[in-house]
Amino acid sequence: MAEGGKKRFMIEPHSPYFLHPSEGPGIMIMTVIFDGKNCELWEWAITIALKVKNKLSFINGTVERPEATDDEDFFECNAWDMANSMLCSWLLRVIDPKLRMTIAYCDMAKDMWDDLRK
Repeated sequence: MAEGGKKRFMIEPHSPYFLHPSEGPGIMIMTVIFDGKNCELWEWAITIALKVKNKLSFINGTVERPEATDDEDFFECNAWDMANSMLCSWLLRVIDPKLRMTIAYCDMAKDMWDDLRK
């Protein structure tokens, strides 16, 4: 429990919300760049990269954004937002610049993923 009796939300290293300090928005999670023609290879490479980082659940929809509650110091929804935003930045970096505008304004990694798969 945190000060004032509030439950404190902690991010453990095995959590899908965990972001290692070396995992910034500018990193390339893989070298395969989606160009609109290599969908199968790109999807396979992204899937592997996100499995390694324990983030695949964000794009397959198994980790949905939780609701904020007043009884926590650090909301789980904040952790979800940070991890989701990092995924969005990673996805944008592995897409051909000519195609980025098609998904650039999606605010959820799952939506980006679903749009690209179409």
